[in-house]
Amino acid sequence: MNSADIDARPHVSIVTYFRNDGYTDDFALRVKRATECLVEQLGRAQIRSEVVLVEWNPPPERPLIVDHLHGLQDGGHVTVRAIVVDRKHHDPYLGSRERGMHAAEAANVGLRRARGRFITPKAADTFFSADTVAALAKPLEEEAIYRCDRYDIVVPTEVFDSRQGLELLKHLETLEGIRHTRLPQPKYWRIRDLHTNGCGDFILMSQALWHRVRGYPFDPTVLSLECDALLMHEAVAFGAREILLPSGCRVIKAVHQQLFGHRTTTVWRPWQARLDEFFRSRQWYRAQHLSRMYLDYPRRKVRGVESILGPSIEKSLAKPASEWARGAPPRPLGSENWGLGGVPLQERTLCRAGWDTALSAVSP
Repeated sequence: MNSADIDARPHVSIVTYFRNDGYTDDFALRVKRATECLVEQLGRAQIRSEVVLVEWNPPPERPLIVDHLHGLQDGGHVTVRAIVVDRKHHDPYLGSRERGMHAAEAANVGLRRARGRFITPKAADTFFSADTVAALAKPLEEEAIYRCDRYDIVVPTEVFDSRQGLELLKHLETLEGIRHTRLPQPKYWRIRDLHTNGCGDFILMSQALWHRVRGYPFDPTVLSLECDALLMHEAVAFGAREILLPSGCRVIKAVHQQLFGHRTTTVWRPWQARLDEFFRSRQWYRAQHLSRMYLDYPRRKVRGVESILGPSIEKSLAKPASEWARGAPPRPLGSENWGLGGVPLQERTLCRAGWDTALSAVSP
């Protein structure tokens, strides 16, 4: 990559991902409103930026969501790119017949192709507060993970019908809700104390750091359990430091019944429940944790994917995170081909910024 390519790069890329499968009754409208607002915000702030939209495994009987995202205007500062990932790239994952979305891999497709010096994934139907966008415009550290809180609110569909752009954002910022602040990690887990609560909605890192860790950890199933929290612990093990943005910076989420916490349940075998109660009754919490971690229980089921049981959180997250915290050398949890690197995908530009010279995707 020569100096001209570096000069042409955007300051920030925001990667979002979705599928038009009726995730919620008004999902396509939510995505449209969130995308319109984001592009308007970035343009008003005059941030040299791009929004990368990944439409994963689109159902053949439904229109593409990106086909409804026309007329995006920002004043020449924002490029919006749409990437469509065919079904053949989804089918190999375990559980692919039950769920048509693989969130981590969909995000990785956009993260791999994002051109910004700094990149964050973003759920398709969330909104960034004004302070969050202002923070994106400031100088940022190459070896840092920037985090902010998620704020959950209840929003009737008619609000999305009647408002859009900054008018909609201003209304959302007035609503009461639940803020997902930093939660302390269990001491007996012996892992780094990072702000992983709701972290999948905002993890801002340099492009170099995203490529060093090779995106979200690879998951051969469609469940993507703890991929975001595990990514953070991995990045810190690679030398990054966490920076929490000021309290005015937040991601606004209009809640619905498809949120991950509403769909996931634990599955216990009788012997596991008895052993766990034995440790709990004696307050042997470290022993309880180690038993869960090495014997992998309770495993977890995600509603709608009945053929798969995911690992316990102690095995999937605490085990590698505790090893890194003790100084074990980190290794990328994604393959060299992460994000379908080198695979040609259908791409179109929905709007192009004045700075954008159709620079090819940067893949160090």
